[in-house]
Amino acid sequence: MLYELGEYYERVDDYDLEYQSQSELDVPFWRELVMRYTPQRVLELACGSGRIGLELLHSPGDFKLDGLDIEPAMLKAYQRKLQSEPIATQQRVTLHEANMVNYNLPHKGDYDLILLPFNSIAHLYEIEQQLDAFKNTYDHLMPGGRFVVDTFLPDIDYLSNALNRPSNVYLEDEIEDSNQEFTMLLYTSRKYDTFEQLQHIVWTHEKFFETGENERYLTRLDMHVFFPRELQLLFLAAGFRIEAIYGSYDWKPFGKGTRQIVVGRKAGLTLV
Repeated sequence: MLYELGEYYERVDDYDLEYQSQSELDVPFWRELVMRYTPQRVLELACGSGRIGLELLHSPGDFKLDGLDIEPAMLKAYQRKLQSEPIATQQRVTLHEANMVNYNLPHKGDYDLILLPFNSIAHLYEIEQQLDAFKNTYDHLMPGGRFVVDTFLPDIDYLSNALNRPSNVYLEDEIEDSNQEFTMLLYTSRKYDTFEQLQHIVWTHEKFFETGENERYLTRLDMHVFFPRELQLLFLAAGFRIEAIYGSYDWKPFGKGTRQIVVGRKAGLTLV
């Protein structure tokens, strides 16, 4: 099966604009997580253009941070943003263009914290891909290291609408450019495949410029829907012990929010 992924992430500036408000929700959680675990070497899978990683560098501690992504345009944007940081901060970061399914990094076995934030796990479509990614991540962690995955909790009503009314188009957001050069409207239509547990999403991006011009383009994106037991079994199948599950970015217990944030622990040494 052919999956849609790349084109959605190729327009990095638009992606950054669309998700700038997300940082207010999840970045405080990731910064607190790093402060609680005090890691020495962190790996962020599907790091994108550095929305989360760059903020983590401003947390207490001098941990090394690796970022991994499959999209070259995202990594170029990350590197460009990194140039604005002090030299000492830049030297803490290493970026890798690779697939989270089969990456093999120089510091394999040295990471004490690996992150997979904000629904990026939904781009692991096949069972084999999912298992390979989890087992590979397990191998990259040091004994006692943690793997933290954050994804949305399936909304049955939402999926039912995507199943029974797939042609409906919804206005998702209206965003003002920070330079006040344009307003962007985001529309989506979604179709849900119950057998593959896939959302097939078509995004319509429409920009209205102050000059009177407008631009309209479509992107497609497929996302696997992970149900809670399925996600937890992936951790267990890869050898992890599930240490905690949170339901929101404010550390509520699982079931008290719209997220499933799972912390898996590799067997071995006890870390602080």
